[in-house]
Amino acid sequence: MDFITACSNARASSYRIAAANKHKTKLIAGKIIPAIATTTAVVAGLVSIEMYKMIQGLKDVEKYKNAFLNLALPFYAFSEPILAPKNKYYDVEWTLWDRYDIQGDITLQELLDIFENEHKLEISMLSQGVCMLYAFFMPADKRKERCGMKLSALVELVTKKKLPAHKRALVLEICCNDSEGEDVDTPYINYSLP
Repeated sequence: MDFITACSNARASSYRIAAANKHKTKLIAGKIIPAIATTTAVVAGLVSIEMYKMIQGLKDVEKYKNAFLNLALPFYAFSEPILAPKNKYYDVEWTLWDRYDIQGDITLQELLDIFENEHKLEISMLSQGVCMLYAFFMPADKRKERCGMKLSALVELVTKKKLPAHKRALVLEICCNDSEGEDVDTPYINYSLP
């Protein structure tokens, strides 16, 4: 209880909240713990029911349920989940859950070629976070320089930050044109770092 009191008072001082003594902390924690245990039990039960449906191999989304609950009221509501909207380019259907997986330390030009040859798409813009890595309207010498760079080095150059050692992948957003020059919505690229 001393540890909980010390931690809560450290947090309270960080947020300029009045500190509590050991007795008050015990009173507050005593009210929270039963509520957490009850809610956890209900959620675990509802998740288990949905897991059984997945194990049975049910494909019909209408067989599954979303649950909303508030034990203080008490209020329980169930609804049918909604499928992610489907998008399409050429004959390829995709949802917000899809992505392109790219592995290996490749150059920007190799990435552009992969999309040109395998997906018949021309990448017109490529960004990582708020940083523009490539755009068709960049000056030619800048485009040429960047096309020869490894993607990891390009990200470090543009963001002006070293990639952290724990970073395993980058999310790259792309704008693409199809073979007729029309803008095409596509999934993002999950670029696995070497």
